[in-house]
Amino acid sequence: MAVALARWGADDGGMKNAVWIWIVRVISLCVLGPIAGGLMSSLRGADGSVHSTALVSGSPVGGLIALVGVFVLAMVGGGLASKMVSLREGIFNMGLVVAWGAWGSGRVGEALRGAPESGSLVMLSVEGLVVLALSLLGMVILTKTSGDKGGGDDCVRVNRSAFKVISSDIPTSAMLLGVGLAVSMAVVWLQVQSDLSGQAVWGGFVGAVVAGILGGMLLKNHSIKHERSGEAELSLVPVMVGVLLGAVAGPMVAMVMPGGGKILEAIASGDAPGWIMMSSLAWAGGALMGTPIGYSWVESSVARQHVQSASA
Repeated sequence: MAVALARWGADDGGMKNAVWIWIVRVISLCVLGPIAGGLMSSLRGADGSVHSTALVSGSPVGGLIALVGVFVLAMVGGGLASKMVSLREGIFNMGLVVAWGAWGSGRVGEALRGAPESGSLVMLSVEGLVVLALSLLGMVILTKTSGDKGGGDDCVRVNRSAFKVISSDIPTSAMLLGVGLAVSMAVVWLQVQSDLSGQAVWGGFVGAVVAGILGGMLLKNHSIKHERSGEAELSLVPVMVGVLLGAVAGPMVAMVMPGGGKILEAIASGDAPGWIMMSSLAWAGGALMGTPIGYSWVESSVARQHVQSASA
């Protein structure tokens, strides 16, 4: 089947693309994703329960290995999608697999109960940094895998050119990062009412979509200049990094906020802010899937406005 698809002519490019989209999504969602979820669900908490995260567990080393395994699987699915379809599709598929890993993780609140509280919050932040690094590494690999297809993929590339785009306007890039962090944390605070894995995955996705929408609106108004082409190019990467930083900032804020010493009681009663009940993989899955989707909505809206203006 793959050989037949590869031999389709240019006239069948649209159908070929659509078929490949569903092939790679089925592979990511139904094959690689469950394996990633199984890796995370195999971990045990410090108290021997099934509730743990990668580093807040009975064996942080084993948790780190499982975490790397999740991202290796995610890069396989994302790499196939970026090669056969587009970089955006690759990042989306990477997010699907990572979200499965989040689904397989234990409840954050219960994981915190099984380990010293202050140390657990620090480990959650460290885990967030590791997930941030692995996510960016995956995006670098997917950027190379996708080749130079250009077009709509430019905004999510992570390579030397993207860093030039970002560094060419530090204030705007910093603003976009702040929007990604603040908006996603605010939405998660409103959306996530318990530490159930399903709520965490959904909250991370919705928060990233909203961040992508607002970040995309800012990108359209503050285009980052690219030195090589001389044209206004856009980078969504700072917004995505901002969303990913929620996994780092959430536990840190919980330690210094008033009443932070009773965070476990707040989680049990449902009064804790949503971002403390999020696993790092839930943040990453949301950032990889939701941010580009939110930006795509902005692109579609702008395109419709251009069409209406041209026809007026």
